[in-house]
Amino acid sequence: MKSARTGSVLFGIAVFGGLALLPFAGLQEYWIYTLTIGFYYAILAASWSLLVGYVGRISFAQAAMSGLGAYASALTVLHLGWPLLLSLTAGILLAGVVGLFIGWLTLRLHGAYLGLTTIAFSEILRIAVTAEHDVTAGSLGLRASPLIPGGSVTTYYYVFLAATVFCLVLMLLLLRSRIGLFFQAIREDEDGAASLGVEVTTWKIVAFATSSAFAGFAGGLYAHFVQLITPSMMSLQEMGYVISMAVIGGFHNVLYAALGGLMLQLALEALRSAGEWRLVVFGLAAILVLRFAPNGVFGTLAALVTQRGRRR
Repeated sequence: MKSARTGSVLFGIAVFGGLALLPFAGLQEYWIYTLTIGFYYAILAASWSLLVGYVGRISFAQAAMSGLGAYASALTVLHLGWPLLLSLTAGILLAGVVGLFIGWLTLRLHGAYLGLTTIAFSEILRIAVTAEHDVTAGSLGLRASPLIPGGSVTTYYYVFLAATVFCLVLMLLLLRSRIGLFFQAIREDEDGAASLGVEVTTWKIVAFATSSAFAGFAGGLYAHFVQLITPSMMSLQEMGYVISMAVIGGFHNVLYAALGGLMLQLALEALRSAGEWRLVVFGLAAILVLRFAPNGVFGTLAALVTQRGRRR
């Protein structure tokens, strides 16, 4: 187990080290921009994995929490004149507090209540943002200030790369702590964990709020990168992208889920000419991965590498 964890960390270091060198390899600016968006999805997919893969609770609110962070950050700069660092913090806190409240409402109960509640919450929030045209500019889109005034695409690329690595390190540290053990104990046997003194409901709520806060951070960064946000970023279709990314990458590991986000964002652009058929391709890919590689593409590859290493 320990060697597998070490291997996944080394694999992650190698991958993100390679990503850091890509702009120097003559990669076209279009693909640098695409990868920058991919880092946004990587954080979202990893944060969804943090809840689903490690605690065993399914949420459909990741895209909505991202939108909440995006609008909170953009609006506090626009109307209150807050500096960007403070506005990003506001987005993180708002998403985290809303996640805490939803978790408090639903995670005391067993069953599909969290999933159903987050679907309803996502749609209500999207409709409210669309309707409040005077505040959010509705479907026309809200303009956000740039994260780095005058910054090049490459500059944004490195900022998002650093943010992704930062989030993944925080998640991995959390998961390797005592709290992470509580999360995994709840996933494996909720009643057994409770019998050993784990405050099951409390830690499920903490996990959901933490996952939401990471999504809010990703949304805030995204808003100040693209500089135009719309309610569509909170749609269930967008949530479907995030789920597909995490599942195909490997939602039982935050690193693999993040890499799934990067991989599918590249595929999304490569298949742009296919239009809406991309959704069919992603859906079929997710079904096939769940059937034949339940640990995801990267999880399966890591297992194969580990097996070959042991044979040698």
